[in-house]
Order: sequence, then C-alpha cells, then structure tokens
Amino acid sequence: MKKIIVVMILTLLSVSCSEKKTEFVQSAVYKNLYLIKNMPEDSALGKKYLKDFITKSNLKEDAEFYKYSNNTEYFLDHKEDPGGFSSEEISRYQDKEGIASLGFVKCEKDSLKKAGIVRYYNWKYGDFYRPDTIIKCSR
Repeated sequence: MKKIIVVMILTLLSVSCSEKKTEFVQSAVYKNLYLIKNMPEDSALGKKYLKDFITKSNLKEDAEFYKYSNNTEYFLDHKEDPGGFSSEEISRYQDKEGIASLGFVKCEKDSLKKAGIVRYYNWKYGDFYRPDTIIKCSR
C-alpha cells in the first residue's frame, strides 16, 4: 500500500513539474503582436489565460495573438516582407497559429471609454464572428 502511495505522489509531482508556464512574448518590431508560448490544449483554459493577460496588462490598443512557433518567432525581431520569393507575412499563419485579435470600440454612452472585444481565429477557441467582450463599458 505504501509503495502505491509513493508511486502516485511521484507521478503527480512529475506531471505538475512537466507542465510549462504559458508565456506572452511581445514582438520588438510590432508592439501590438504577442506570441504565446505553451498555450494550453484546453480552449477554456486558453481563453482564461488570454483574458487574464489582457486585463492585467491593461492593454489599451488593438493587438494580435499567435502561437509561438518556428513560423511566427520570425516576427519577434523582423518586419513583414510581403514581396519576393521568400515573402513572410504573419497573416499566412492565421489559420493554424492565429489565436485571437483584440479590438477596441468606443462606448455608446461615454465616447471617452472603450470596450475591449476579443475575436478568436481558431475553431478550437471559438467562432471569429462571435466576439467576446472582455473589457466592458462601465455605466
């Protein structure tokens, strides 16, 4: 019985230690571009991490969020290159590595305030045309 308990504890420790922390990396070139390292597979948890980041960072401008990958890491230090043989544009990766777009709109009753609306690109995170208002206009 003691051996089973020890094995269970070691298994739990190895699983919890192997989980990698989700990180948001801002592009040095595009201040409104964030690449997300270790995005959770669970879409509800991924949405929670994204919402927490946006509200805690107190973002006030539109922003784009993509998975951190070999394809997207280029845009941390390089501008888009739309022409030529080896063109590189972030929108090329929107279908597979795009996570969300954050946009702000003026509040109807107070045009000095803005509401923050997230639209998720990937089907896993939600329908792009069904916005998720995460920063609401206060009354």
